[in-house]
Amino acid sequence: MKNVERDALSDYEPAAPSLPLGEERRPRGEFIRGPIPLPWVAEAARLRGRALAVGLAIWFRKGIEKKATFQLYPSALERLGVSRWSAYRALKGLEKAGLVRAERRRGRSPVVTVLDRADLKAEGQA
Repeated sequence: MKNVERDALSDYEPAAPSLPLGEERRPRGEFIRGPIPLPWVAEAARLRGRALAVGLAIWFRKGIEKKATFQLYPSALERLGVSRWSAYRALKGLEKAGLVRAERRRGRSPVVTVLDRADLKAEGQA
């Protein structure tokens, strides 16, 4: 019998909800609302600097706003220890990678749109 090395996530399937129908569990405290596409996170993780932290701050704000386009306030970035200059560079990297679109306005927080890239899904499945 051959010793076959397997990836721990190769046969992963999310568990079915364990709560009875009609009952809803409400999370306590702060959290990042998902689902966040793993290929999106993987692409952000490949970028330089604080891009992943800025990406997580963006998804945090997206969960609060419940829409794809919103203003990215410094408070969301500060929670993850990202300075405004690092955030500016990381946001440019996320834009260049095609993960977000940002509209910058002098003296104001940028307006960010999270992009749904179908090609990221295809890369993640390959």
